[in-house]
Amino acid sequence: MFSFHYNNSRKGNNFSIREKTILKAYSNFYDDKGEKRLKSMRSKRSLLKMVCAAIGITAILSGCGAAKTTNSANGASDGFPKQTITFVVPYAPGGDFDTTARILAPYLSQYLPNKPSVIVKNIPGGNSQVGAENVLHAKPDGYTIGYFTLPGLALGPLIGQGEYDLTKVEWIGQVFNLPYVAAANKKASLKDIDSLKAFPKLRMGTTGITTSAGLGSFIASNELGINPTFVPSGGSSESVLAASQGSVDFVQFPYPAMRQQLDAKLIKPLWVYSKERLKYLPDVPTIGEMGHPELANLINLVGAVGTTPGVSKEHLQVLRDALKKAMEDPKFLDKMNKEYHSPEYLNADDTLKEVKDDIQSLKKYADPIKSTIKK
Repeated sequence: MFSFHYNNSRKGNNFSIREKTILKAYSNFYDDKGEKRLKSMRSKRSLLKMVCAAIGITAILSGCGAAKTTNSANGASDGFPKQTITFVVPYAPGGDFDTTARILAPYLSQYLPNKPSVIVKNIPGGNSQVGAENVLHAKPDGYTIGYFTLPGLALGPLIGQGEYDLTKVEWIGQVFNLPYVAAANKKASLKDIDSLKAFPKLRMGTTGITTSAGLGSFIASNELGINPTFVPSGGSSESVLAASQGSVDFVQFPYPAMRQQLDAKLIKPLWVYSKERLKYLPDVPTIGEMGHPELANLINLVGAVGTTPGVSKEHLQVLRDALKKAMEDPKFLDKMNKEYHSPEYLNADDTLKEVKDDIQSLKKYADPIKSTIKK
């Protein structure tokens, strides 16, 4: 019915697991010379059953190994992700968040298993709260991720504008941290904090107080002891333009929003809100050098990526691994730096810690800001 040709001459008995299993069964019925020990039909049937069992067991073991390899390669046991991932940007096209999201999206796709499309979806409104809420209330399957604006979003619940809890977000990681630059109209006699304090009827161009920029303006005026008249505008571009034209005296916004006017010397930089001097403005002192190092962590613009509470740990790990790899890709970093968007990666745990620190730091400003809003 079948026959075996047992050869024990292979060097070192270097047999595979399957071969050893089969040979063990075979040796129960054959001696070292290959002579049959038992010749009954019953023995032959027993031999057949044992060999088939041996082959089946090793096949199962091999299959388990293959399955393990496949799952490891895909990153999740269910093969996540299998479809398009939506990347929510809580602002209209063209700003810092939109620009960096569109730089990041193809790199996320590249480093995710199965290389799914990552589509940027702009959902502006409510000082980024509308987009954030969209992510927070999405189906918790990992297919909706989004940018969260910090520290601005951390303020909302503290002043009764939003019922969300940023500590419940499933954080994927931080992508960038844009330092603010304090600048003045080139004709204004402003050069340092003391001159700001002494300047009569100082006009400070800013955005809404609940935005990151507006919040930064409020914190700076309180901590630096200046008493400006806030002149709100529709956005950073309008405020910086107003400073260059002399409609306002002083502004502070992220460097990318001010770069063109700074390069054209239409406004003059006074200091930067960062721990180290900016490579783009090496002669401009930091706020720490001006005596207020604590403001470097409060007056900035952070872009952190998160997803819906309740997403499985497996799916989260896949997303986090992809972001980390993207943030280590030299091509991605080069594109970010060419757009003057300071890439700064933090993992999920460190991002959550920063969020908690922001919330704690902003509590002291909640009541004064609520009073300002009521006015």
